[in-house]
Amino acid sequence: MTAPQSRQPLVIGIDSTVRILGQEGLTWPDTTIVEPHCSVLLGAEARLIFGNKVTVYSGCRFRSRCGELTVGDDVSFGPNCVIYEWRAGGRIGAGSMLAAGVILSGVNHGMDPEAGPYRDQPVQALPMEIGRNVWIGMNSTVMPGVSIGDNSVIGAGS
Repeated sequence: MTAPQSRQPLVIGIDSTVRILGQEGLTWPDTTIVEPHCSVLLGAEARLIFGNKVTVYSGCRFRSRCGELTVGDDVSFGPNCVIYEWRAGGRIGAGSMLAAGVILSGVNHGMDPEAGPYRDQPVQALPMEIGRNVWIGMNSTVMPGVSIGDNSVIGAGS
């Protein structure tokens, strides 16, 4: 019988391949781990605030024009997560896990066919709220305005 192994990330700190635009809106402590090929794109009015011991696995993307997203302590973002446009604000509670391929979106385009092309309609921004100790399964999408309570598990592909 082999002894249990401790969880060790591939890198410690921020990998040199991470692309950051809008550094002034970003707060992450020295305990943050960001693996290769991630990107953070923040508009002048956007804020992204990480708690302690947040792990961001390879290929994750964070992007918002404005708004503030706070991420609690001990949160992990699996490979290729997309956290998109938290314009109305958002929160991801401590101890939460977002598995590979999870998408959180804080905006929707207008959907009135009488109002012209969808791409030209104003967006509707709603808050993103993920409680503490939440596990969002692989390839799940969380749409604008959805709140997920503490201690919830969201099945893969939801």
